[in-house]
Amino acid sequence: MKLATSTGDFTWYVSELWEKVACFKNSEFRNINLELTTNNEVFFNNDEEALKLYWEKLELEREKAGVKFVVAHAPCLHTPVFEAMDDPENMAYKTNIRAFHRALEVSHRLGIPRVVIHACASEAFSVEDFYKYNKMFYSDILPVAEKYNIIIMTENWDNNKMHMSTGKEMRDFIEYIGHPLLKACWDTAHGNIDSVARGIGQYDNILALGDLLKGVHISDNFGNCHHHSWPFAGIINFDSVMQGLLDVNYDGYFTFEASYTLMHKSNPPYGRAPWTHNGEIVSKLQSPSIELKEKAVDLLYETGKYILKTYNCFEE
Repeated sequence: MKLATSTGDFTWYVSELWEKVACFKNSEFRNINLELTTNNEVFFNNDEEALKLYWEKLELEREKAGVKFVVAHAPCLHTPVFEAMDDPENMAYKTNIRAFHRALEVSHRLGIPRVVIHACASEAFSVEDFYKYNKMFYSDILPVAEKYNIIIMTENWDNNKMHMSTGKEMRDFIEYIGHPLLKACWDTAHGNIDSVARGIGQYDNILALGDLLKGVHISDNFGNCHHHSWPFAGIINFDSVMQGLLDVNYDGYFTFEASYTLMHKSNPPYGRAPWTHNGEIVSKLQSPSIELKEKAVDLLYETGKYILKTYNCFEE
């Protein structure tokens, strides 16, 4: 199994996505999860030249950094447009669908074979509503996935009221859609925050997904909120994660989504309050330097290497 990490490691340190890619030039990580999650204007307009310049810039920085894009995460547009339940031609809904199409085109241009696209979810949905809406949603995206031969991975939520938090719920939904390019990404953090999924356990959730599992997001937390920390900085049992991956013959990357290796002052949900001394704000240590963050990312690599080597499945 090969290690990968996410461009989100350098969120708050640099602003543009290609700048985040550039930060990996001297990193131990060679495989990267490209987080296209920022709702960039290029995804919403019809400017083909702008889209071309966007992926060309990413490709240039990828080549200079000497890394490979192995997976991507599409824009975070997962709040349903309720009006689309009755009018699939609703403009807001169609605009969101176009954004996913363009993100898939960028992924194709960059040679990325697997892309995470969350199901649209709301506590206002009944199970029937969830199925109805998301059948329409994925049916509007999968033809583009077919065009580019990209696997779409739906991901578990961290709230069971969203009807997609356990491995069984995911399998039931994916089998209901019944498309060969719709698969699953298991997020260990979400599986620890949701109380139902946590009660089932990482191993049994992964086992329920079985051959549908094509991606993972690896991070740790204390089960109370999103805190994308590295393994051993929370309460997740990674023996159960690893044994599950091995028992289902998982063929994807061990992909970290652990950007809180060191907390920047702006990291939600916490943040770090400023401090005033003699009437002036003192912020010398409000956030670690980017140089220190780079070292933390290298330690993240060593942590992943330790985990995979312990289970005799580490690949360079």
